[in-house]
Amino acid sequence: MTEPASALIPPASRSEALPGPLRERIAERIAQGSLDIPMLPQVAGEILAQGSAEGADVRRLSDLLHRDQALAGHVLRVANSAAFGGDVRIQSIQQALIRIGLVQMREIVVTVALHGKVFRSASHQGLTAELWRHATLTGLFAKEIARQLRANVEAAFVCGLLHDVGKPVVLGLLLDVCKETRHTASHAACEAILEDFHVQVGSLLGERWALPDDVRQAIAHHHETETPDGFGKFVRMTALADVIAYAAAKSDEEYEVERGLLAGHPLFAALNLYPDDVEALFAKRAAILAHAQAFTS
Repeated sequence: MTEPASALIPPASRSEALPGPLRERIAERIAQGSLDIPMLPQVAGEILAQGSAEGADVRRLSDLLHRDQALAGHVLRVANSAAFGGDVRIQSIQQALIRIGLVQMREIVVTVALHGKVFRSASHQGLTAELWRHATLTGLFAKEIARQLRANVEAAFVCGLLHDVGKPVVLGLLLDVCKETRHTASHAACEAILEDFHVQVGSLLGERWALPDDVRQAIAHHHETETPDGFGKFVRMTALADVIAYAAAKSDEEYEVERGLLAGHPLFAALNLYPDDVEALFAKRAAILAHAQAFTS
């Protein structure tokens, strides 16, 4: 196995890991399947089951949203944001579909539905918000990479959005174990535990939710630069989007430094992206940050 794709921008230090017995308890609970797996939101599940937007039913999407008024309200809020050209306020799902198109509408629906049901924590809101912002940024960068490669942009977006979906579940398990043992975990210790177990738990979610194969492969292998046959392109796009998203979230000054380092990342060559493609991708940062803000605010 090769070096993790995210090695350029490492997560929390492993030296911050929890005491051994607690870590072993978490590993044991995961191995036993004794963890709280959230239900995949119905709307997100139906959209993901439909596959790409090609041939998707506009009326069906509209009907789904009209059955969930809270979700419809969140979708309209995003569609009315400045990032989506919301100069004139729209008030119906049909108007939103006309403004932003079916593909983008489906992305917004899946994103809002997942945020409300999966990326939530009453006690670690700051960390959960970080996880959610990174997931959104990764989805949006994966979509831009796919656009350059003339690949399925919607599938790439979902792969990026869900690549770390195991992390909020591991966080919930960690909090349960800490409560049972009356232990407290620092922010850095939480990040280290999430990094250690999120691929294993994310893969479990992918099976339980019956996610499409390309999404499950992206969840399982997004830290690898050598990827399995058949799904290599989506895994590589997700892995590359992952490291770019970490860099893009930093300050402008830090991003300029990271950008220079990332330009030589082996995944660009693995995806046959040329220097002009790389620069075009980096140039999307401001627009992608604005879209991510619309999704996460």
